[in-house]
Amino acid sequence: MNINKINVYTPVYSNKNNKRNTNPVAFKGLKTDVFKFMANVNYRTLEQNMFVSQVAAFLNMPKKEITPFTSKMKRHKMNLLYKLSEKFNKDNYYKTNTNTETNKKLVFDIYDKINAPQNTHIRFLEFTDYSFEQLNKIFDITEKDPKKLSLAGNLLSTYPSKGSTSQLPFKTLEEFLTTPSSSKIAAEYDDFKPYIELNYENPQIVKNLESEIQNGYNKKIYIKKLNIKKLTSNDELTSLLNQDALEQNYKQDGIELLKVLNKTYAGESITKYPDKNAISEIIMEMYNSTTPQNLKARTSVLNFIRMHFDLNKKLESAPLEAVNNIFKKIDADAEARKFVESTTGYNSLFDSVTQIDDALSNADLKKLNSRLDLVAYALNNRENLAEFSRKDFKTIDKQIKLAQIEEKKQQEKLFFSPNPIITDLHVLKMKIKRFIQKTVEKFN
Repeated sequence: MNINKINVYTPVYSNKNNKRNTNPVAFKGLKTDVFKFMANVNYRTLEQNMFVSQVAAFLNMPKKEITPFTSKMKRHKMNLLYKLSEKFNKDNYYKTNTNTETNKKLVFDIYDKINAPQNTHIRFLEFTDYSFEQLNKIFDITEKDPKKLSLAGNLLSTYPSKGSTSQLPFKTLEEFLTTPSSSKIAAEYDDFKPYIELNYENPQIVKNLESEIQNGYNKKIYIKKLNIKKLTSNDELTSLLNQDALEQNYKQDGIELLKVLNKTYAGESITKYPDKNAISEIIMEMYNSTTPQNLKARTSVLNFIRMHFDLNKKLESAPLEAVNNIFKKIDADAEARKFVESTTGYNSLFDSVTQIDDALSNADLKKLNSRLDLVAYALNNRENLAEFSRKDFKTIDKQIKLAQIEEKKQQEKLFFSPNPIITDLHVLKMKIKRFIQKTVEKFN
């Protein structure tokens, strides 16, 4: 069992003077499980003393009452006690959940109850505003059934946070952990997560989900609804789309394309484009025409746009009309699709969408696809691909080889050594290397 490190600089809150006393705590001993702690005596002195002092201050207790918790068999639970006492101190300071004596008792009740502290326990102490009574109820349930601890942790991750505090209501969590289908929800959480993400604001979420399960829950319905909600609820290009239209003609490949489209044009403000209907129509055309066969090529084009144009200027540099035009050419010609998949994307050498469109419209794509190395050569040299594709590639190969030889000669000339023997040996080495290279090329 992995134990979280304690390595904090934690303020001790005091109700007496309503001030913070910042006492540094650097507890770095909790690295592995209890057995390693038992075997390693190097963690005992300073860190134990700091732990005892801090926890005693948090709980306003004598140090001698805390010391037993640093014994061999309890060291693996020290982080849990630290976090419990820290929460106790904060609750007192901020005057929340302030039944002091009851809370102090619950600190140790919870500590005794949890035999194998997990990260989920710590997360509930750090990221919820539950009272100790509420936490005690939750840990009662999850200790009896460890699968429900997994469910509680998943719900904590799924529900949104306000600042650093989870918005998962205690009542909702308790209902999830006690509903008849809670074990099923815990075991198949990924299947039920779309429903939970869609309905987390509904106070009747557990009752309604239980009813769905009893009547035959269909996860595909909620995956679709969640995908559509995410695509249309933000101030992005796809927020212009009609949810009902997407749901009536749901296409998973189209949904994947729209996700990449939003990522590509992220940060663009659609408010500056007066004809939103035209943009919406183009996007819907892209969505409806996306298939498993063309998705890869279309994604490659969008990735090229995302990586090569300035943020907030992508709609100007790569208008949707031009992009959709490229998509249509990909669909109409298998060579165009192959060419786009091979030459666009993250490492593309193209400068613009117009350059891609011109190549698809006017170049001999079959010839270019046969020599993609020469396509890279042409793009590096700022050549028009349509004109380049009509050249004799054998002649170009010879020109490249001559240029390479010339470059090597220049490198030889640039080589300098104060010792003339070393210089002569270097020249001889380069000549032998060229001779071997020509011999190999001749026989190949």
